[in-house]
Amino acid sequence: MKSKIFELPKLTRKEFKNHIDLGHFESVIIPTGSIEQHLDHLSMNLDIEMSRYIATQAAKKLYPKTLIVSPISFGIAEHHMYFPGTLSAKPGSWLSILFDILESLLRHGLKKILILNGHGGNIQPINGILEQWQLNLYATQNPTIKSQFPNSIENHYEYLDVVLKNKNNNIDIKFLSYWDLIPENFINSILDTKEYPDHATEFETSLAMYAIPESVRFEKLKSSKETGVNKASVSKGEKLAKKAIAETIQTIKKMTE
Repeated sequence: MKSKIFELPKLTRKEFKNHIDLGHFESVIIPTGSIEQHLDHLSMNLDIEMSRYIATQAAKKLYPKTLIVSPISFGIAEHHMYFPGTLSAKPGSWLSILFDILESLLRHGLKKILILNGHGGNIQPINGILEQWQLNLYATQNPTIKSQFPNSIENHYEYLDVVLKNKNNNIDIKFLSYWDLIPENFINSILDTKEYPDHATEFETSLAMYAIPESVRFEKLKSSKETGVNKASVSKGEKLAKKAIAETIQTIKKMTE
């Protein structure tokens, strides 16, 4: 049985083109995360491995509709640099790489792109620039959009509406952290601490125990001084992970309707 390949680096150029010609890969997920300290009981790659796990599980169920590109493994983590081993990108450098990936995908005809994030330090820089990216990429990578402009545009507010609210625009770029996709009441019904995403405590530790157990130093859990770590469990992580995957799938489906 031929394996289902939905990760861009694992495809040959001909395989990728064949998928596109068949109308596959209507959507793309870019996992983003960080390499940073997660106390003494979780490995430094937790953030990227969690976003990658959720993206992979969603893409498996959506095959052949969704493609995963190379994860951006390290992120903006200056606030963790006190702890040795953390890698931190400068915001400008990190954003430049992500923009270049978006532009590359659009130039190959991939129009529906979800940036699925797993690291809190990436959120503010992205949210500060996302609308500017959308304006640029919607206007430059959709060859028909300019022909749909009205005869006159009086101010930049009208221009924003013309580009961003254009129903004929076929490009959609979204940025969401995976925990944004899990309803708050659902999380509160599972976590004892009610705190999320927090950092390496009940929420993240539970997810890691279920989804990426190789990242967990189980012998360190009971001795952790952090509130909530000893409340983490595989069963909690399973419920949270499955909900995040299901909501990621629904998000992709709405983007491609």
